[in-house]
Amino acid sequence: MIKTNEVLRTRISDDDLIRWNKGIIKAATQIGYREGEAMGYVNIANRFLFKGDLKKGLEYLNKAEDISKKCRDNFLFGKINQEYCQIYNKINVNRLALDYNSKAMNYGLKLRKDNRDCRLFLRYVYSIRSMCMYKIKRPDSAIIYLHKCTKIDPNPLDVAHIGRHYTEYEVKPDSAEYYFRWAFELLETKSFKHNKFQRAVVLQDYGYFLQSQKKNNQAIIAFKMSTELAKQVNRPMLILYNYNELSKLYKKEHNPNKENEYLNKANSLKDSLDQNQNQAVSLSINKLIEEKEKGWAELKTESTTALWYGSVLMLLSILFILYFYIRIRKKRTKLKESEKIILEIEKETKNLKRKLSENHENIIQLARHNSIGFLPKFQEAYPELCLELLKINPNLSKSDLSFCAMIWLGFSSKEVAQCISMEHRSAQTKKYRIRKKLNLEPETDLYCFFRSISEQ
Repeated sequence: MIKTNEVLRTRISDDDLIRWNKGIIKAATQIGYREGEAMGYVNIANRFLFKGDLKKGLEYLNKAEDISKKCRDNFLFGKINQEYCQIYNKINVNRLALDYNSKAMNYGLKLRKDNRDCRLFLRYVYSIRSMCMYKIKRPDSAIIYLHKCTKIDPNPLDVAHIGRHYTEYEVKPDSAEYYFRWAFELLETKSFKHNKFQRAVVLQDYGYFLQSQKKNNQAIIAFKMSTELAKQVNRPMLILYNYNELSKLYKKEHNPNKENEYLNKANSLKDSLDQNQNQAVSLSINKLIEEKEKGWAELKTESTTALWYGSVLMLLSILFILYFYIRIRKKRTKLKESEKIILEIEKETKNLKRKLSENHENIIQLARHNSIGFLPKFQEAYPELCLELLKINPNLSKSDLSFCAMIWLGFSSKEVAQCISMEHRSAQTKKYRIRKKLNLEPETDLYCFFRSISEQ
């Protein structure tokens, strides 16, 4: 089922693939094969997500999750969590997307390493994690996961994203050109020759590179080719990004008619996507509220833990409602005006988040100033991490625990080094020593590991 679904994804339309999976669900239901039934719903959810219909995608994913509760299949659990990550990534709830991605990664790492489907799933998880990292402005982490993808199985999409990284974040034109050349070579191989979606993404990334090299006419051609392919496979978000870039390019070329043409196309498509996104946000809020009610019933005997989880869920609900409110207020205006409004809204949202999490922000500030009160405050607010670490190694020092706490909070190695007046190289060395003290493999991502043990 997994192999056939992957092959058909590039050969038949989304609607035909959805019908095929519905047939699989029907057959799986008749023989009582719950894993097959749940996987069918996951595959259908994936197709709706790529079509831009987040509401239907979420509905099918909720069905898959309900069915999977009586299953014991790490591959299935990983797929469900990864698709939830995709949804929250698309509606810009970045931290929640990363949490689901971490869970998917943990399941992926439990799978058989000698199974190609398992390796490809892990590559997919790493690829989406890189996108999440770019959204939270951590390109140094994003590029690490993209390189992990190419080590598992080189893919035109991931290779092109590396080329775009060296176009926008670490400006190295020669390196970017090398990776784009590699991506186009991969597109001509048997595995990807007929994959229109992959080719559309590569052309879009290449368009950004050409634009950075002042080759505007060639960039316009690349974005238009990407748009045509994206239309053939019905990928509206890809089309929207292309319309925006074409509008900017025609402005540079002093062609106001074409600029306005693509600006209007972008605004029209964005309105349609926003309406569907709002429905998905509403459905997500209902899901969170249901989980919150179940959580209170299960955890009321554990008062401290219940309070922490309840606060987090309440905060997420407020943020979802705020996000939904902002989306409804948006009017159909020109792109320049929209960008100004979005910047103002983002500023307001940051201020509200800061007010809603004063205690968390206070802990962050204590860490940044290397205050002696940082570790006690952190342990008071988030006791699980230090308790779990001390279970693994009771000999961890306060310095080790403080270092681990900063990584848990999302500090990069460079930021940690700045906070505790240490050289970046020394911070990397300390990371290595902590992995050794915790008996972890050298390639283990400490942030993911700390998050996973604190959520057990």
